[in-house]
Amino acid sequence: MKNDSLGFMDYVKAAFSWRYRVPGLGHLPLNILALVGFGILGLGHPAFWLLGLAYEAGYLTFLAGSQRFQKIVQGGRLLEEKSRWQARQTNLYESLDRQSQERYNNFLMICRQIIKSTQGATPGQGLDDLRNEGLSQLAWMFLKLLFTRLRTKAIIESVKSSELEEEIKRIEEQLQQEPPETAMHRSLQGTLEIQRRRLENLNRARESIKFLEAELNRMEKQARLLSEEASISTDPEALTLRLDSVVQSLTGTNKWMAEHGELFGSLEEMSMPQNILEPPLKQTEG
Repeated sequence: MKNDSLGFMDYVKAAFSWRYRVPGLGHLPLNILALVGFGILGLGHPAFWLLGLAYEAGYLTFLAGSQRFQKIVQGGRLLEEKSRWQARQTNLYESLDRQSQERYNNFLMICRQIIKSTQGATPGQGLDDLRNEGLSQLAWMFLKLLFTRLRTKAIIESVKSSELEEEIKRIEEQLQQEPPETAMHRSLQGTLEIQRRRLENLNRARESIKFLEAELNRMEKQARLLSEEASISTDPEALTLRLDSVVQSLTGTNKWMAEHGELFGSLEEMSMPQNILEPPLKQTEG
């Protein structure tokens, strides 16, 4: 969740159950405990209930409206978001074979080298943040392509087209012998459609594997080019603009993956932190 998507009610909800550190007792939801206290006292005199309502309104308004508290809540959301992304990154990474893992690690190393080459060359953090975000998007796309390629290979290796074609031919011959509108005819027709769809997916997978490998090679070469330019360039801003154009070139790749989501399975997008160029949480030791 991005910080600018947090509304006042989000801060109110956070303030309501906020836990305060109490020495010797840990973190306690003091506000909730106070409300429970007012509720118990109200059993003796209803005036305490009104006092509790007044207290709660004042407490929530003050705390939720505090800029310091809002920044704390925003920081917590960012940490949660980064943790979720890291977990997803790790799941995809651990699903890869060893060769693909090494390829991804090498890609991350190139991206980190770009950051290292330009570190401190730009006054302020604006361009540095843009470079981190752009390289993070490249790394995320590279990981998704590796994972999709692995799934594509699994589809290709799971069945032989000759077997599917033979079975389709056999079912078509059976259909000619069965009277229409019978249960057997409907069953055979359904099976035929399934097998034709499987053959279609297999052919699409074979074409897709070529595209995926081409995209992976292109991204690797682009990253190496950026690394070379970063080591010799005296204009960090020009490098940032160059990186931005590279990221924009991924629009077609994103569109292709969305169009083929039915074949490979959905890889839903997440709101990604700017700098995720760290290795996955768990790695295979080399």
